Amino acid sequence: MIKTKNYSSLLSLGLSAILIIFSACSDKKSETLITEDFRNLLVDTLVLSKDLNTAAISPSLSYFETDSGAFLLDFRKLHLVGYQYPEGNKGFEKFYQREGPDGLGDTDYKHVLTRDGIFVVDADRKIHQADFQGKVLQSWNLPPTPANRRYSNYTVIPNNPITHLENKLIIPDVPYVMNENLMDYEDWLVLLDLASGDWKYISFPYPEKMKEFYEDPNLGPYSHYFNPISNQAIISFPVVDSLMILENNQTRWIDASPQESLIFKKGKTVPSGEYTIFQPDHSSARYTWITFDPFQKVYLRHVITGLKENEDTSTQFHISKMVVLDEDFNKLGEIENLPNTYQGFATPDGFYYYLGFGEVEEKVMFGRLDFSSFVKP
Repeated sequence: MIKTKNYSSLLSLGLSAILIIFSACSDKKSETLITEDFRNLLVDTLVLSKDLNTAAISPSLSYFETDSGAFLLDFRKLHLVGYQYPEGNKGFEKFYQREGPDGLGDTDYKHVLTRDGIFVVDADRKIHQADFQGKVLQSWNLPPTPANRRYSNYTVIPNNPITHLENKLIIPDVPYVMNENLMDYEDWLVLLDLASGDWKYISFPYPEKMKEFYEDPNLGPYSHYFNPISNQAIISFPVVDSLMILENNQTRWIDASPQESLIFKKGKTVPSGEYTIFQPDHSSARYTWITFDPFQKVYLRHVITGLKENEDTSTQFHISKMVVLDEDFNKLGEIENLPNTYQGFATPDGFYYYLGFGEVEEKVMFGRLDFSSFVKP
C-alpha cells in the first residue's frame, strides 16, 4: 500500500530523493530507443456517429465488458451513451438530472465511470454515486479546504482521472498554478473511504524545480495516474523529465523523457487594460498526461515539444509525442507525429487515439494503435 496520511501529519522527502530527481532530470541515458511514426502504428479505425441527442463525443471513452457484450461509455453534459464495441453502434443512452433528489450538479464533467455506476463531483464540495438508471444512490462530503490550500480544485479527466478501488475513491486536487504559498502543500490526492465516509491523503511534495515556474498555468498543474494493479501512484510534473512513483511508503524517481532535450519556457506578465495578466509561452515544452494500457501493459507519457511552423499565426498547433514505458518503467521508445494532444483509451484489441472528424462532422474517428513493436519478446 502506498503511504497515506491524515490531514495533520506530514510526508517528508529526504535529501537523497531530491538528489535523485536532479540527477534524473539532467542526465540522459545513452540507450538506443525505438522511434515509431504514429501513422505506422495505425491498424484500424473506429467510427462513432453523433445524432440529435449527441452533440459531441469525448476523445477518451471507457471500455466495459457486460453480459450484453462490450461497450464504450461516454458521459457528457449529464448524458450517458453506450456504444457497442467493436461495431460502434449506439446501444443505449440515459439522461441524468442536474437538480432535485437525483441531481448531479453543474460539474458533471468531473466524474468516473465504474461498474458500480457513475461518481460525479458536485461543485468541489460533494461527490454523488448514481446508477445507470439515473438514480442517485449515495452522496459524500469532500474534505473542507485546508487554510494553507485556500481553495480546492478537483480537476479530473483527462489528465487526472478519479480512480475507483472497490470501496475507495482517489480524487485529485490540482492547483491552477504553482506559487510560493503552495510549495509546502502536499495533500494533493484525496483517498475517500466509501463505506465510512472518512478520508485521508496520498501526499507528495512539488519538486524544487517548480519554483522557477511560479504562476504559469501551463507549467504548474501536475498530472497523474494511479495503477490499481501495482498499487502505485505515478505523478508527472510539466517541467520534470522524471516520473515520481509512490509505493510501499517510499518515493522514487524514474526517467521518462524523450530522446531530444526539452526547452521549458516560463511565460511573462503583460498589461491588459487596467490589469496585468500572466501570459504563458505556448511554444514551451511540457509534459501533459500519463496513462497506462493494462492490456498491452505499457505506460504512455505525453509531451509537447514545441509549436509547428504556421504562416497563419492565429492558428497554432503543437508538436507532440508519447514516451512508451513498460509496466516496470523501463523506457521502450517513443511515438512521434501525433495528430493532436488528446488522450485515448485502452481496449483488449489495442489503444484508441482520437483522430477527429471523418468526411462529415457527424462522424468521429478513433485510430487503433498496435504497440507490439515496443514490447520485448
